[in-house]
Amino acid sequence: MSQKRTQKLAFASLFAALIFAATWISFPTPLGGNVNFGDCILLVAAWLPLEPWSIFAAAVGASFADLAAGYAIYAPATFVIKALMVLVAVLIKRGMPKLPTVWRALLSGAIAELVMVAGYFLYEGILYGFVAALVNIPFNLVQGGIATTAAMVLSFVLSRMPMPEGLRSKQMSFGKGFTKKQ
Repeated sequence: MSQKRTQKLAFASLFAALIFAATWISFPTPLGGNVNFGDCILLVAAWLPLEPWSIFAAAVGASFADLAAGYAIYAPATFVIKALMVLVAVLIKRGMPKLPTVWRALLSGAIAELVMVAGYFLYEGILYGFVAALVNIPFNLVQGGIATTAAMVLSFVLSRMPMPEGLRSKQMSFGKGFTKKQ
């Protein structure tokens, strides 16, 4: 295994652990779900050049957190939803290179979070009925908005820190060119 690949795998493992911790510390919602900060770390992982490792890190970290926190019924849905969120964020990040970085981050984060809202609505609709599942939509939207904003701030801060070259993303660097096309 090459050094660059080993480094990406190590960082993906670190992100899985960070996503686990940020997801595990949560606040319950009326239908038995939770609001947490895991999506913030998930989006940062999606914006770094870790794919496909970031997809796996998000799915594993978040679903294991559900298991550890006693939300086992949500773990299968979380695995799929979080993987889809990162996939969507990565595709938007790559697919819009002419858009300024900050707008690409905002758009990819917002759409990824809408995937989360829709995914949990469908899953909870199947479990509890679609009328009952409407109750958690506002909580999921708040979590998504906070996660996107926090991920953008965290990415900006991280872009100012020394990082291994394999983790520098020209597509999502928030450094000096925060609002410039990159």
